[in-house]
Amino acid sequence: MYREVHLGQELYFVLWDDDTDQAGVARGEVVQYASDYSKVQVRVVEAPQRTVIGRTTWILPDRLDDDERTARRHYQQRARQELRAADAEAETAKADPREGAVVEAAVAGPWSRVAEGWADVALLVDSIDFESGWPDNQSRLAKFATLRVLQLLPAITALLDALPRSDAVEVVRESLRTGAVGAAARVCGDDPFSLLERWDELPLEEVASAADDLTGIASALEEIADNQGLAPGLAGR
Repeated sequence: MYREVHLGQELYFVLWDDDTDQAGVARGEVVQYASDYSKVQVRVVEAPQRTVIGRTTWILPDRLDDDERTARRHYQQRARQELRAADAEAETAKADPREGAVVEAAVAGPWSRVAEGWADVALLVDSIDFESGWPDNQSRLAKFATLRVLQLLPAITALLDALPRSDAVEVVRESLRTGAVGAAARVCGDDPFSLLERWDELPLEEVASAADDLTGIASALEEIADNQGLAPGLAGR
């Protein structure tokens, strides 16, 4: 989404509060932005989570709004869109994934959801670098990034099941079974949001390598997209 911003501009966006398991609207001040306005770095000025006030983070422009009410409404709209996309995938899964045009539909549906949803993962992973020297903040960002991947697991699995076997497909499958994502999946089972409370149960080495694990999964997904001619590209990459 194209949107021009300027330094010092105050905008609103939604942050997830892992203490209350609720989304809260934060007010941020623009401190930096990409030359093409593809992402914006803001300093948190006001937020329900007082521990994040004063910190900076990169946000996609379509996650930023001019007032608190609009930010909350757009957040809810995105949540409803994700639910509708999940319902559409469930309907697609009922069809035979090996019959001509049905194969395209079985791949296109899950890929669209993965490609769009990965924007959140990419931003969180990028933000980990900006929290160098703040291990607690880096761990929190890794937790949210891993949680987002757990939410995307049904779509990723549907994608892999509909594709012919390849090295890139197997790399993604193995990466989902191991590392931070595999450890989180074993801990959380069918409830991704339980990771908010159970993150500390993951081995420290898995937490430390979470950013590299997720970057590796993204690279393999991009290879799949290149090989299969899938569009759009992986969002946030």
